[in-house]
Amino acid sequence: MHKPKTIHIFGASGSGTTTLAKAIASRFGYHFIDTDEAIWENTDPPFAKRKPHEESREYVEKQLKKFEYNVISGAFVGWGDVFKSNVDLFIYMHLPLDVRLERIQKREENRFKERILPGGDLYLQHLDFLDWVSQYEELDESTRSQKQHQKWLQDVNKPILMITEVLSIEALIERVEPLIRLS
Repeated sequence: MHKPKTIHIFGASGSGTTTLAKAIASRFGYHFIDTDEAIWENTDPPFAKRKPHEESREYVEKQLKKFEYNVISGAFVGWGDVFKSNVDLFIYMHLPLDVRLERIQKREENRFKERILPGGDLYLQHLDFLDWVSQYEELDESTRSQKQHQKWLQDVNKPILMITEVLSIEALIERVEPLIRLS
């Protein structure tokens, strides 16, 4: 085994994929890649217009070529399947819905302030997002869901770390570190 050059962290929204990816980047010298940067146009309101898949793939490909060690946060199922073989370590995160909704509410309040409150220009979009997050366990394989992610991992022949419990960032790093320090 060798130190993984590319780590892919994905799963249910609000599970901490971005937080863990940023911590790995900081602690172990990885370059952080956020799939939100790859797939969403910079719009106001945000997350309103997707980039073409080819543009998303080009963005990730450039990042992977630029740096030797990369940690990718967020699912690239479908549009980014071409990168699946580049990944040396997969980390799938899925926490209880109540924890995820609480985290998302705090994150969105910090990010958008009064815009997500009743009467705010992002209020309805925020409610739709929370509704979508709440369906992760029930939706079928045709959309971002637990079923889709689990099916996508079935043919992976590289290490997969499943994180399904609420842990501090320090405890998460302790869980991941043995898989990263394989040199």
